[in-house]
Amino acid sequence: MIARTAASVLGWYAPRRRRALEDAARHAGGVQERTLRRLVAAAAWTEFGREHDFRGIRSIADYQARVPVGDYLSFRPRWLRAVAGEADVTWPGRPRHWVKTSGTTAGDKLIPVTPEAFASHRRGGWDAMVMAVERVGAAALLGGPMLFLGGSTKLSTIGDGALAGDLSGLAIRRLPPGLRGRYSPGPAIGAIADWETRIAAIAQLVARQDLRLLSGMPSWTLILFQRVAEVLRREGRAPDTLGDLWPSLGVVIHGGVAFGPYRELFAQAIGRPIDYVEVYPASEGFVGLQTERSGGLTLMVDYDVFYEFIPVADLGAASPRRHTVDDVVLGESYAVALTSPAGLWSYLLGDTVRFVARDPLRLHITGRTRHFVNAFGENVIVEEVEAALLDACRRGHAEVVEFTVAPRYPSSEQPRGGHEWLIEFAEPPRAPAVFVRALDEALQRLNTDYRTKRAGDVGMIAPRVVELPAGSFYRWMRERGTLGDQHKVARVTNDRAVADGLLTVVTAQRREPLIAVGS
Repeated sequence: MIARTAASVLGWYAPRRRRALEDAARHAGGVQERTLRRLVAAAAWTEFGREHDFRGIRSIADYQARVPVGDYLSFRPRWLRAVAGEADVTWPGRPRHWVKTSGTTAGDKLIPVTPEAFASHRRGGWDAMVMAVERVGAAALLGGPMLFLGGSTKLSTIGDGALAGDLSGLAIRRLPPGLRGRYSPGPAIGAIADWETRIAAIAQLVARQDLRLLSGMPSWTLILFQRVAEVLRREGRAPDTLGDLWPSLGVVIHGGVAFGPYRELFAQAIGRPIDYVEVYPASEGFVGLQTERSGGLTLMVDYDVFYEFIPVADLGAASPRRHTVDDVVLGESYAVALTSPAGLWSYLLGDTVRFVARDPLRLHITGRTRHFVNAFGENVIVEEVEAALLDACRRGHAEVVEFTVAPRYPSSEQPRGGHEWLIEFAEPPRAPAVFVRALDEALQRLNTDYRTKRAGDVGMIAPRVVELPAGSFYRWMRERGTLGDQHKVARVTNDRAVADGLLTVVTAQRREPLIAVGS
């Protein structure tokens, strides 16, 4: 009865929310300015508000003149005081809940989740459900269990009685009754803190469920697929595909990493067409989701979050240019800064994006502000690396599970450097030399600096691909204590820390020799 009621409510809500999204998109500038004014007024008497004269702010220009662009390290001292018990630091009151996340730009981070900020996050979750409803219908979606492959729902006490955990775990703990009964894997398994124990229990459970929706980060969802396949083999069950095991599965919600390298693996595992909805959730704010079937992620301008976009070329400048939704330029690369009811003020998220459409305002995530390789003046970014890999997989008939790219520095044996690609394949390339050549040619097409450095092998030699044994990335993350949906592999780095760590783990396991192809 509750599920039928929830389906009815979702079916009624979906078209109305779609119209509200369209209206917000048409008036994005006005919506954003009103959002900023509300946030500033709410925090005027906090420590941060008094220091930056929030009472004197009347416009976006006033705000930008008073409040500098900051990052986690600039906010951390204030937030640690809030964890210890101080109130009214960057937002009224004292946040009781905090998200602990493994940051790729500042190490482990604690991000405040105020009630107002959680309401903003929850709106993103509801809108993702709305998109799923539009794809498959409310009755079909809520006709059976929906798997949310998120973090543990277990919370730990920090500071003076505050609670910390995964954002996805916090969201699951507050599901409304109509969805709580359809949530898989359920509260008992969801509370298991150890990732490997939890994923094993989830696999046992969902191998017997008729899933309707699956939500999670693609790389970890593939790990679940492997675990489910192991359960089925042990039990002597052998459906041809997971689509046969879950005949009612209609939609996958995914985010966290680019889906392109995983698309074919998902298609093979599921074995039949289903719908996909991409989301852009961060611990600091729910930024966007896929409202159209193509053309990027729609920026969610009505989540009580004010956005600024810093040209990547201005990062590190004393007075960077700060664009709003009204004046971003399509095709340009920007770093995202958030102002939110969590007490984040012009906070650099660490992501870079590129806008591809205006109605509604849609974007592609292009990488991280510190994820690039520029060891030889080539300045190659994540977006280019991922595009080159997709082209090489197509030309080399290969499928990739995980990968990372690092510089390979000059040595006494080789006086010129280049790039080293560490790749774990689901399907190795039929012709390794063709695969490596495709990587190189694609990067030369995409990046002028790389093409210049590669000309005549003068500045850089051709890339080298090192094939890692199956499970290498998983073992490396396990040894570092970074298993789970909150953790990602850096796709490209400007040093060899990730690459050398992976090679050390593989060597210590005494696995089969690595296969290196290329220069």
